[in-house]
Amino acid sequence: MSNITRLVVLGAVRQFEPVHGYFLRRELMTWHVDEWANIQPGSIYNALKSLKQDGYIEEAGTEAAGKRPERTIYRTTPQGVVELMRMLRQTLWTVETFDTKPTMALTSFMFLLSRSEVVAALKFRMTEIDAKIASNGFDIADVGHSTTTPAYVREIFELSSLRLRAEQEWAKGLYERITAGNYVFAGDPGSRVEPVEPK
Repeated sequence: MSNITRLVVLGAVRQFEPVHGYFLRRELMTWHVDEWANIQPGSIYNALKSLKQDGYIEEAGTEAAGKRPERTIYRTTPQGVVELMRMLRQTLWTVETFDTKPTMALTSFMFLLSRSEVVAALKFRMTEIDAKIASNGFDIADVGHSTTTPAYVREIFELSSLRLRAEQEWAKGLYERITAGNYVFAGDPGSRVEPVEPK
């Protein structure tokens, strides 16, 4: 199972807990996770089983509606909350040159972090993207000097740089929206999540 699947399913359990798998499946499909994270409906149930085996979620009872079979209800364990925050922070502070899935997953669950942490990380990401784009430029130059690498390989890096510039523009806009007070983050009035800040 991919780390993105684990992050998305664990984050969704935390967001909606106590919650059953059918609700998660239905809800996550409205987020189009099958398209941007390549998470198929069956993978959600497999992730729940795996997360339970790892001790990150636990059964919190069952629920029955009408003639439907009983559904198992899940909630995160304290260990699961720690793991979720670890995965979120790793995603928040790491810029992926070629992969958009981590950024999409991060956006889905950034409300679990404090506003100040997300703002600080976005500032870092904008600077880090500049470095990644500069690195791509050197990779393009290497392709041009190579006697074995096909010349069209440079297009991989050209596309990556354009994608990174688009992400940077998005990050700037998100930074402005968050600093203007949009969205609710851990510790904000109205949030049910307490922030975890460094000591």
